[in-house]
Amino acid sequence: MNIYQHPELLPRSSEFSVCINSERLEVLHTDVADFVICALEPGDFPALVEVTPRQHFTSAHVRPVVKKIAATVADGCVRFSLSCPEKLSVDIAGCKPLYLFVNPPETNPPQPGDPSVVTFAVGQMHEAPMLTLEAGQTLYLPGGAVLKGRIHVKGKSGIRICGHGVFDGSFYDQAVDGMIPSVTVERCPKVLVEDITMIRPQGWMLMIAACAGATIRNVKQIGEVISSDGIDVVGSRDVVIEDCFLHNNDDCVVVKAFFLGGKNLAATEVDARENVENVLVRRCTFANGHCGNAMEIGHELSVEFVRNVTFTDIDVLHVHGQGAVFSIHNNDRAVVSDVLFDNIRIEHCYDKLIDFRISHSRFSTDAERGHIRGVTLQNIQWTRTPFNAGYTISLIGGWDADHRVEDVDIENFRIDGHAVRHLDELEICTRHSHNLRLRSPK
Repeated sequence: MNIYQHPELLPRSSEFSVCINSERLEVLHTDVADFVICALEPGDFPALVEVTPRQHFTSAHVRPVVKKIAATVADGCVRFSLSCPEKLSVDIAGCKPLYLFVNPPETNPPQPGDPSVVTFAVGQMHEAPMLTLEAGQTLYLPGGAVLKGRIHVKGKSGIRICGHGVFDGSFYDQAVDGMIPSVTVERCPKVLVEDITMIRPQGWMLMIAACAGATIRNVKQIGEVISSDGIDVVGSRDVVIEDCFLHNNDDCVVVKAFFLGGKNLAATEVDARENVENVLVRRCTFANGHCGNAMEIGHELSVEFVRNVTFTDIDVLHVHGQGAVFSIHNNDRAVVSDVLFDNIRIEHCYDKLIDFRISHSRFSTDAERGHIRGVTLQNIQWTRTPFNAGYTISLIGGWDADHRVEDVDIENFRIDGHAVRHLDELEICTRHSHNLRLRSPK
């Protein structure tokens, strides 16, 4: 079992103590959630987790619920057992969320002394206002190391960012410096980002811009400010995002394609006006705050096409604000097509469920409106609360008769376990849309 010791400058929780197999772990703090990072070997399972809040409570739940991890409450402690590595939210009545990031052992960690590896000492806070890498280099953050700053790599192939350490975006201050992105990888073929935990961003957290071939795996994020997008796939193709846990106060995963200048992020200029295709997002957990959407395509799509985008096997813990669970906002000229949302489990959303629109907004750069064609939502499970009735709606709307949302198929959609038999059950408001079809299970 790997228990990491982090630098004292990293804030600690005042709400929880956590033990796994009787070993006490550090509980770290952000303004929206506290969290624990560790790594367990196969011989550490089954692993007994004990969480002790410092205030009185009456109930606790371990999420995503699909994991079917039952918690017991006794003597002021929450206890449950793990049979494998997990990324979980422990929700205790009256407390902020506690995120438990139990990693498996690292796969292919860099070898000590490798000259192609940039690494940082464990137990220390390292500051880097602007760090970059060369072709073939690996940035390695071992467990217990914290890198505080900004990373921007441009035009280098074979970049890898990895390790169980923490990237802290709070070197900058959004109120003073503007919305500074945390990690940007621009025009870099064959990118791999895996295992790191990212916290306290001041802008977008991880941007893959104009890249061909990128894999993002087992990344954990906790974002709290407005514009803290989780993973931005901008003008890129052949991208896989898998096994990630993203808490963001803006879009969790978003697909875009445009010239990125100062109106979106501070001190950032990236030309990512490249067509997007073959984006796969799978086995992820999303928790969305008061801004943005869980799964988004748009708003900025100033290219010819965005196609073959798949979200599958996703748990949405919550979308609390005015955003949607499923969203496509085409504010430019692109043809968005062949989009699949499959096997999605929604534990809470409030304002909007589905939001597919062609429109013109402050983010638009093209004079011509685009199209949305060929979208499938299948095998969807939505759990409603008493607050949803009369407030949670869906919107599907084109721009005009020549720029429509077309061929949207909804298959095997269930609300509270009951199959949806009529589109009215989803409270969908439509405009300039064509071929909106519902297929219920037999």
